[in-house]
Order: sequence, then C-alpha cells, then structure tokens
Amino acid sequence: MADAETRLPAPAAYAFPNDAPEQERLALQGECIKRLFGDRLHFAPLASSQPPKTILDIATGVGDWAIQMGDLFPDSLIIATDLSPIQPIHVPPNVRFYVEDSTDPWDFNQKFDYIHTRATSGCWSSFEKQIAEQAFAALEPGGWLESQEVDCTLLCDDGTVDPNGPVASWCRDMVLASDVVERPALLGCLLKEIFQRVGFVDVQQHVFKMPLNGWARDLTLKEIGWMWENNLSGGLGGLSYQLFNRVFDRTAAQIEVSLIDVRRDMADTRLHSYMPAFAVWGRKPHPGEF
Repeated sequence: MADAETRLPAPAAYAFPNDAPEQERLALQGECIKRLFGDRLHFAPLASSQPPKTILDIATGVGDWAIQMGDLFPDSLIIATDLSPIQPIHVPPNVRFYVEDSTDPWDFNQKFDYIHTRATSGCWSSFEKQIAEQAFAALEPGGWLESQEVDCTLLCDDGTVDPNGPVASWCRDMVLASDVVERPALLGCLLKEIFQRVGFVDVQQHVFKMPLNGWARDLTLKEIGWMWENNLSGGLGGLSYQLFNRVFDRTAAQIEVSLIDVRRDMADTRLHSYMPAFAVWGRKPHPGEF
C-alpha cells in the first residue's frame, strides 16, 4: 500500500472536482445521508461489545465517515483510502488515511472485518469487479461489506413533478453521460444483486427517500431536504461541466444557462421530488457454511 506522499492520483480517473468547495459539499452530502439514515453510520450488525478489529473505508472523500467510526469504535483500526489526500491531519489515533486507486488490485497486509463504501456512484467502471469482488477477497470469513448510495433518479409519489422537467432531464443526462465515459451513475438500485452474485449471504437492503428540498411535512425530512438541495445546487456546475462537455460537446456557457432552470426547480417546494437512497450490506460466509 502506498502512502499519501509517494502516490498521487491520476487526474483522469475521477470526473468530478475535488477543490475546497467540493470538499465542503462532500462533507454536507455525507451528513445528509447520515441524517436520512437516522444518524446511523452503519446497518451491518457491528457490536460495540465485540467491535470489528479492522475496518476499511473505500473512496473516503473528506474522511468524515472514517473519523466518526474511529470515535464510535476506539478499539478498531480504521483504514480509509481515496484518490486524493484531502482528509484532515488531526484525526483519532486509530484512523489511517492512504492515497490509493481502488480500481487497482488491492494490496493490504491484513484482512478486514468490515468494508464500507458511500456515495461512490460514478467512480467505477465496474463496482462488481473492482470493489465487491475485491472486498469479498479482503474480508475475514464472517466479515461484512456495506454500501450506501443515493441514485441520480428523480422520483415523485403525488404527480407534482414533470418527468420531463429540468431536474429530471438533468438526472437523465448525468446517467447517460456517466454511462458513455464508463463510470455509471446508477449504483444503489443494483447493489443487492451485485452482493448476491459475488457470494455474500444474509444480504439486506433498506431504501430511503431523500427529499430534493424542504417540501416534506416531517420536520426532520424537511431539514434534510434543505440540506440536500444545498448539496446538489452547490455542486451542479462541478458535477456537470466535465461530463456534459466531454459527452455532449456543450460549452460552459451552455451548461450554466441550462442549470438555471434546474436550480429553480430544485428550490420549488411545490414539487415533491426525491431521490432513492440505498443501504445494502452482506456477510462473507465461513468456509463450509453451505
């Protein structure tokens, strides 16, 4: 495994920015997902009475999840990897950050009891081959893999959203462009089947509704919706520019003009839209279990 000083990321491997504003957005995104999940960092059955010895967080981003897990499980070793060294310096003593490209063959000195990914849609050409299969091999028997994703799909239960409106069109363009560059943007809806194909057992799935803005009556969901709107609206440009220019040959000016209507509809609380959020976890069976 390389350390942050000796291995730098390949710029073309990631289609989105990682500058300071994007790092702030990633932190907000992680908080939105955690709040939507009832402030849970994990759903896999990890017990504080018998904590996992080793935890791996793939594509950790700004490292907030890994740091929080380090506080939650102070006797566990948390290893977190990402393409970019954008994590804080001062972290719990049991948390280690490394700069790694997880699409490469994994080279760890130990097996893990729990492996985690969150919000990695658009990072992999094949989540199944590059992540799930490698995670299965890297886990101790009985260990867990868990993935948490919000799909770029606009849904509505009451007919208030035009399926051909600006936000829905932007979502479809993101999915299409990501497919063209072989970094699929839809992952959450596929996770359960992927886990099962790879060989995980006891696979469970929870699906949540991430409000696009503060339209929900429930006060907690309303606040989460406002946060998610800020997360998406603030990142629209960075998420769109490189993909839409490369795939659709749109100029920066054309993209920015098109995003005006997207931001307007994102903020319209008369439109009761949401994105599906998935938490999926599965266990590596013990030898001879089946």
